[in-house]
Amino acid sequence: METQSLTQTGMVEVSGWDEDEVFFVERSELGWDKYAGKNVTLTRMLTEGSIIFVRPIQPMALHRANPIAYEAEFVRCSPEGNHQFRLNGVQPRPSRENYTVN
Repeated sequence: METQSLTQTGMVEVSGWDEDEVFFVERSELGWDKYAGKNVTLTRMLTEGSIIFVRPIQPMALHRANPIAYEAEFVRCSPEGNHQFRLNGVQPRPSRENYTVN
């Protein structure tokens, strides 16, 4: 009986602001599996809880896919010095219109 790998990958473009507050755009491989969720490895460090934007790269597509916002959670550094992050879904924040200002 053949066992199928639980891990899947795909190329993505990641953008946002790094820990030095410098805007970046970087290509990475998005990995995801049933247990660990989604993750990316970047060359730069991000501030814990940073919001980053991930856009699938589809070479044969006629239109570019829209980016999806995620919260980055640092997981570990690789032996090569890259930084791995788990991607957590971002919940919409309440509108400012819901608050009164005195």
